[in-house]
Amino acid sequence: MNGKLLIVEDEPIVALDLQQEVEQFGCKVIGLAESVEEALLAVEECRPDLALMDIHIVGSMDGIQAARLLRDTYHVPVVFLTSYSDELTIARAAREMPYGYLTKPFKSRELKATLQVALHKAKVDEGLRRAHEKIATTFEGMLDGVLRVSQAGEVQFMNAAAERLTGKAREQVRGLRLGEVLCLKDNSNCPIASLEERGYSVPVEGFGLSIVQSGGKTVLVDFTIVSLDNDAGVRNGYVVTLRKAEERLRFQVIEDTFNETDAFDSLPTAMVQLDGTGHIVRVNQALLRESGVTTESLIGRTLTGLSMDPDPRIASQLMPKLLHGGTTVATARQRIVN
Repeated sequence: MNGKLLIVEDEPIVALDLQQEVEQFGCKVIGLAESVEEALLAVEECRPDLALMDIHIVGSMDGIQAARLLRDTYHVPVVFLTSYSDELTIARAAREMPYGYLTKPFKSRELKATLQVALHKAKVDEGLRRAHEKIATTFEGMLDGVLRVSQAGEVQFMNAAAERLTGKAREQVRGLRLGEVLCLKDNSNCPIASLEERGYSVPVEGFGLSIVQSGGKTVLVDFTIVSLDNDAGVRNGYVVTLRKAEERLRFQVIEDTFNETDAFDSLPTAMVQLDGTGHIVRVNQALLRESGVTTESLIGRTLTGLSMDPDPRIASQLMPKLLHGGTTVATARQRIVN
């Protein structure tokens, strides 16, 4: 049996006897402490896997209070070793979630069995804690908002990006219904049905919905909902992913522009495109071939300006085609990104 132990016992002879006994089991004692102050110094110097804690110790705290401090601050679990077995003491100790509770005097085999179970549990719990911290760190670094929702539709966790998108702090939303946290509206500004009221057997996506933040500001978002199933295939919750729709819409506009440009250039009919003020913003290849002029001599000019151009290819040949319908004139449409 391997493990680093801290013994917190205010009777030195009892502490030394306990040290000899657990070292015979194969454990290493990293420190002996009589008070919570000495225990904290030992933990800072060499982090133990487990603390053997007497409930009655000297100093500003008793063993139960010290156990809470070790657990919350350093993630060090405890096994209580005490001569107190009254219901009140046991109830107080149980609230600190100890890994064991032995009443003095105890037998060596009882101590050994308790240590074996406690050290195994401590190792497993530490692995889970580190895994959860790694996952939480990953979520915190994501640009997309992530919410973990229970099967009952209550928000259990959300990362920093979700806080920014919803305008709500995670401490405020934990335990709330998803519909209370995500106030979504469609393109017509109408509220949509609460997300948690639907059953999601397959991933669901939504695009371009408005989320109303706490201060009344609206943000355009896309969302994805994926169900979480345990090893038995039983659904136990959902993960909701939120992302700003701005980037998707920006790329969509760029893609549409490229597609239109390709079609515009490939048409066999000579064409010019005007903006809202009547200036030429594009000409296609067919027009350049037919007129024999360069793009630079046309872009940015108006049809009125072309009619007075000294180049006969423009004023005498191109303009009559434009005016008499031989060449198509297209007006550039205005793009609005919400």
